[in-house]
Amino acid sequence: MAGRRSKYSGAKAGSDPAWRVDIAIGPSRLVARFVTGLAALALGSMLVSGVAWAWASLAGGALLATAVGAIRREAFREGHGAVRRLAVDLEGCVETVGATGTARIGRLSHGSFVAPWLVIVRWRPDGARFTRTVLVPPDAVDPDAFRRLRVLLRWGRSGGRGGSLAV
Repeated sequence: MAGRRSKYSGAKAGSDPAWRVDIAIGPSRLVARFVTGLAALALGSMLVSGVAWAWASLAGGALLATAVGAIRREAFREGHGAVRRLAVDLEGCVETVGATGTARIGRLSHGSFVAPWLVIVRWRPDGARFTRTVLVPPDAVDPDAFRRLRVLLRWGRSGGRGGSLAV
């Protein structure tokens, strides 16, 4: 596949711009509502469980801090770890631009999730030990780009082994 020419632009299939998806990720109301709902359910279950108030207030404070951090990072795309731009190509190369403007390059990892209502991209930055995830909700991106990303991850080839990039 690496040497085969693409029918779209004449470039190699992996580097062909027709097979590259570049998405600007904006704020998401769906993610904000989902995280808020989960945090409210967790706080409610903690209050009903009969845990001592000292432990419940300590755990509740930690839960609220975690929820606020997740909402800032994943729903509003602010702060450390937030990704505002994502580019993926047919060869599995990933480029991200964070909220601070820092760009990172890496490769897709196994375990990405693709559905009509959500895409989760798992990738490993070059030189990093652990994988990262990028949450791509449909209300935060252009619908056509979201569809192209889903098709690329679902049907793209992973390193010549066959199968999808998302597996």
